[in-house]
Order: sequence, then C-alpha cells, then structure tokens
Amino acid sequence: MAHQTLAGDKGALELSGGVLYLRWSSGAVVTEEDARAVMAKVRALCSSRPRPMLVDMTRMEGLEHRARTVFAGAWPLTRVAVVGASPVDRVIVDFYVARHSPVCPTKFFASFADAMKWLGVEAGQVKTPQSGLLTAWDTEHQPVRDGSRDARDADVMLDVLLDRTEGVISDTHAVANGMPLFVVEAELTERLQAVLPGVRFTAQDIRAWAAEISS
Repeated sequence: MAHQTLAGDKGALELSGGVLYLRWSSGAVVTEEDARAVMAKVRALCSSRPRPMLVDMTRMEGLEHRARTVFAGAWPLTRVAVVGASPVDRVIVDFYVARHSPVCPTKFFASFADAMKWLGVEAGQVKTPQSGLLTAWDTEHQPVRDGSRDARDADVMLDVLLDRTEGVISDTHAVANGMPLFVVEAELTERLQAVLPGVRFTAQDIRAWAAEISS
C-alpha cells in the first residue's frame, strides 16, 4: 500500500489492491498545478503498469479549466470512475467528458459500489484503503444511498439540469454576436443564476463556456 498526500492538503492519493484512489479534500479548487502533481504521483505509483483509478469528488469545490485539459491527457490508467455527491457533480463530469474527450475512459457514478464494479473490481476483491482516505469506506458519509428510487430521482434531476444548462448556453450564444468576452461572461452568469439559482458554477467554468460562445 502506497499513500501520498497532495500539496496544500488538497487531497490524497493511494495505491491499494491494484487500484488507485484519489480523494480531493473539502473545499478544494483543483488547479493545473495540482493536476500535474497528481499526474506525476500516478506515474510513479503505477511504475509503467496501467491501473484503474477511483476519484472521490464529493467534497471538492471546483476544477479549473486548464486542470481539466491535463486530466484529459494520456495517463497510465485503464479507466477512471468519478464519484460525486449530487446530480450537479454529474453535470460537471459529463461536460468534462463531452468537451475534453479524455484519453482514458471516464464515467460518473453516484455509488462507490457501482464505480468499483465498472472498474472491474468485485466487492470481495476490494482492499480497504488507509483509514480516513476515502469517503467510500466511511459509512457515515456515503454520498448517495444505493436504491432504485434514489437513482431514478437523480436521473430526473440530471436531465433537468443538463437541459437547462445547455439551453442557457445556447440562448446566450444566440445573442452574443459581437459582444466582448467579459460581456458574454456577465450575460451567461446572469442567465445561469436566473434559470438555476441553486447551482454553483466556478468562474473558470463561466470563462470557458463564454470563450466557446465567443469563438
């Protein structure tokens, strides 16, 4: 078992039972520098042998645009399962996959059990990571309860969020012709807040979408 803490206590990375576990700390905003640091540690732990990785983003605050570009590059990984705490997390991951086309197959899950199964790790084969590293093994902090009703509710919420977010981006694009970038950012922010008042997007998300709208 190999366990490494990330700079600034932003998270921790561990190799256990042939699986890499990456947990971002509460309130962490992941930068390009953080992403490159994780990449270096992953390469060192894998030792040229590709492995599956589970990422716990349930407590993470945000992910900068340049960090997403780094994560979408070539890593010594077979698959990446990302576990989040809400449909909003799923929207973020789905947008990342759609816009950055990561080299390594990447998928969002609301259940740690489903994530591990997709990674090809059966329940009986899981070796518990170091105590306290992942919320996956903290029964008091399971992000979403397993159950068909919860899954259906999450899917409905996700569909609504995706439709509304994509609608806002499309509507902003329709009126943004010739607008300076900072005006597009302000317009997009105002529209998102009006349509999705309870959803928080990072400044990097707004800036990236505004740049695409203006291009």
